[in-house]
Amino acid sequence: MSHHSIAIYARVSSDKQAQDGTIESQLAAIKEFALANDFRIDDDLIFADNGVSGTTLVRPKLDALRDKAAAGEIDRVLILNPDRLARKYAHQLMLVEEFQKLGVEILFVNRNISHSPEDQLLLQIQGVISEYEREKIVERHRRGKLHKARQGNVCVLSGAPYGYVYIRASDSEQARYEIHEREAEVVKKVFHLLVDQGMSIGAIARELTNAQIPTRNDVGRWERSVVWAMLRNPAYTGHAAYRKTKVVERVRPTKQAYDRSFYPKHVHSSTRDRPRDEWIEIPVPAIISEDIYNKTRARLEENKRFSPRNNTKFAYLLSGLLRCQECGYALYGKPASNSKYKRCYYRCAGQDGHRWTNGRVCSSHPVRVEALDDLVWEQTRRLIEQPELVLKEYAARVQHKQRQRSEYTELIVKKRKEIKQQELEKERLLDLYQGGRVSLSEIEARLKAIRAKIKKAEDECAMIEKEEKEEGHRLQVIEQFTEFAKRIKSNLTNLGFEERKQIVRLLVEEVKVNTKTEEITVRHILPLDKKFPLCKGGNGSTSRQVEEPVSEFMGLI
Repeated sequence: MSHHSIAIYARVSSDKQAQDGTIESQLAAIKEFALANDFRIDDDLIFADNGVSGTTLVRPKLDALRDKAAAGEIDRVLILNPDRLARKYAHQLMLVEEFQKLGVEILFVNRNISHSPEDQLLLQIQGVISEYEREKIVERHRRGKLHKARQGNVCVLSGAPYGYVYIRASDSEQARYEIHEREAEVVKKVFHLLVDQGMSIGAIARELTNAQIPTRNDVGRWERSVVWAMLRNPAYTGHAAYRKTKVVERVRPTKQAYDRSFYPKHVHSSTRDRPRDEWIEIPVPAIISEDIYNKTRARLEENKRFSPRNNTKFAYLLSGLLRCQECGYALYGKPASNSKYKRCYYRCAGQDGHRWTNGRVCSSHPVRVEALDDLVWEQTRRLIEQPELVLKEYAARVQHKQRQRSEYTELIVKKRKEIKQQELEKERLLDLYQGGRVSLSEIEARLKAIRAKIKKAEDECAMIEKEEKEEGHRLQVIEQFTEFAKRIKSNLTNLGFEERKQIVRLLVEEVKVNTKTEEITVRHILPLDKKFPLCKGGNGSTSRQVEEPVSEFMGLI
């Protein structure tokens, strides 16, 4: 029985493959190979990415596998095929080389690759062919769907929308939609509530939920996004459309991405609307008339025009910069609805019960807009009016950097020396093993420890170099800021709201609000050390003096 630490990696690309259990067949084949070769597999070392594209390296289980390998906790990795590791040849080559440098052996079950030049060439050829085959399949699939769409075949659509039933193709008929009578009545009601009763999308969703009308998947709650998509779908007029949207790379970060705990399953994980002239219409049974649909579009445009987010009556200086310390969601400006005074508050999106299936997810309090705006603007203005504070900080940092430069150099030399010593020790052990003087089991534990030490020293070197680079950038930013402050200092008192807003966006990266401790953290160019009152909303507003935490130095945007 082998005592190596052996891991398994498997991957399937689509959610359907994940649901169909395709990854289980991969794991079964790999485990069968392991059993035949007397390999013992630890359940903690099975890494399976379900429904994640092989064209990206950003995969949760692959990252976990690489971390284990870097920590010296894995000796071998079993994978069904090279294309399960990565679809792109360049990614395959990079990952295989990375594992080999860490002393981790890669075994492909269906085609084992040795270190001979011939097998390495074969791996390269297989990777290039796999990448080519994938692109060819994608292109054939795209052209095939376009052809079927132009023939009026609904099979190219993602699925029958609410109100329809998808009838699969038979030998004599192609696939089609049929009206689901009960759901069709709900569709008509949704359009009626918007067009005839003037209800908002959120109100319609609450109406359907309160009436206990089941959703397609019977989740017990109607979401606004579902109602919104229903009202915009031309299929209900008898004209379903293919190619209404296109997939693109996500630009605006989601909360998950902000939290750095979110792994997109595909590189292109966001959608954008296509121009209407690029749509391909497919005839289906109609549920509503063209007249009702046109009135719906007009009402949606009207609602959009008069939406509170387009209301310029209230000004929010910190719009887009605020984030809740408690839940991580953004804060947005909102006028008080039950006050005879014109008061506005910054409110956390996590407090809005209608946004979430199980109600609000945050217990923070609203914050008075004028209090928070004045607080942050005052500190921004102070930086501009007193550049000597920045220059003092600059001088202190220059002196500190001069002292650190020699320390950084000494540390780098020391760490590089440690790495070289550990590499020599590893080579010595491998020479002893190849010479037959020691067994592999005798040196396994020592090799693991050596790999861990090398990884630790390399990480420390990278951290030192990163800190030195960032500190140099900070000094450059401070020097640029002093010139900027001189140019606009004389006009500070005459600045309008938009000018002040631009300056705040230039100098402030982010403001985190914690209403429980009544503290805010400003990611700013210079630490703030003054006490500030923080007002919070409610039936009455309260304030107290709080010590502002030292903000992070982030530099100019």
